[in-house]
Order: sequence, then structure tokens, then C-alpha cells
Amino acid sequence: MDKKRNIIQVYAIIVNVVAIIAFLISVTSLVSALIDRNEPLYTSSYNDADLSSFEKYKLDVLNSTNKDASYVPDDDAILKMYEDAKVEKINKVDHQSFRTIVVSGLIIGFCIILFAFHWGLVKKYSI
Repeated sequence: MDKKRNIIQVYAIIVNVVAIIAFLISVTSLVSALIDRNEPLYTSSYNDADLSSFEKYKLDVLNSTNKDASYVPDDDAILKMYEDAKVEKINKVDHQSFRTIVVSGLIIGFCIILFAFHWGLVKKYSI
């Protein structure tokens, strides 16, 4: 009986450690998603143009069109492209951050339940 009690305690402690690690990782993802949701234009994307200002976006577009000089858009076309890219980026970041918030919240809730149950096992089988 004493060996069984020790095995249950070791199991419960291991599960608690795993739950704590998963909890900390999920909290980090949740905080990151909340920060991204507040400033969607400043989230890191390696392949997107800089949308922090129209001037930076215009410079990126003009630099990319220098390679293909057959068409150079005017300011109105670039402004329309900038507004469309900005709306798309905001929608994309909102969706991704909402998904991360929901998934991280579910994992955090599961970790709390898992930890509480197994902490009860540790207490129940303690000597």
C-alpha cells in the first residue's frame, strides 16, 4: 500500500509540474496576443511592408517598382493600396490574436483544473 501511495504522489507531482509549465507558456502567449491586439500595425511580419506610416509604405512600394519600371503607381493608387493593406493587416492580427486568446484561455483553464485535481491527490495520499 505504501508503494502504491508513493507512485500516486510521484505521478500527481509530475502532472502538477507539467500543468505549471503549460500554464506559464499559455500565459506568455495570452499576454503576447493581448499586446498584438492593441497595436496590430506593429506586429512582426517578415514578408509584409511597413504599415506604420503612409510615407514608409510608399517608399517600400516605390522601391519594389524600381525593379519593374514599366508601371509606377501614383500617390492616389499607393494611398488606396496602403489603406487596403492596413485594413487587411488589422483584420488578420485581430483574428490571430482572438484565436490565441481563446486557445490560451482554454489551456489555462484546463491547467488550473488539472493542477487542482492532482494537488488534491498529493494531499490525499501524503503521509
